[in-house]
Amino acid sequence: MTELLLTEEFTAPVDKSPRDKWLGIMASMAVAWYVFSLMVFVMMLSLNTNSLSNIYSPEQLSYLGATPFWAKFAHVVSIFSGLIGSAYLLLRRKNAYFWFAACLGALLVLKLDASLRGGFEIMGGSLMGISLVEFIIGIYLFWAAYSAKDQGELSTT
Repeated sequence: MTELLLTEEFTAPVDKSPRDKWLGIMASMAVAWYVFSLMVFVMMLSLNTNSLSNIYSPEQLSYLGATPFWAKFAHVVSIFSGLIGSAYLLLRRKNAYFWFAACLGALLVLKLDASLRGGFEIMGGSLMGISLVEFIIGIYLFWAAYSAKDQGELSTT
């Protein structure tokens, strides 16, 4: 009996579907989005009061200064769970779905905080616009991960 050895020359090329390619592109863009979000969050923490006073009004500064710990924690959770979910989606892992669900939950907590404390009125259109974009991206990524999980495109290992 002879054994057939497959080498790189004889392996059949694996064609990726357009959906699989789009999933990779989308996951890469999501990783970039959440890395940028993390950079902005760290930059906001590192700015001193003098620098912030050039950007925000006194009323906005007092709003930002009075942000409760649980809202700041929800912000950190949303950024890191989105980043981890994006990395899992890039690696085609089923866990991406759960991380995006955690990200959406944390975003809801952030929107609740802004609504309860009048943040949309105090901070103006910038907070409303950023919140809307974050939420749309979060819902889209959650849907994409759920759809890919449902269609068996994501692995468990």
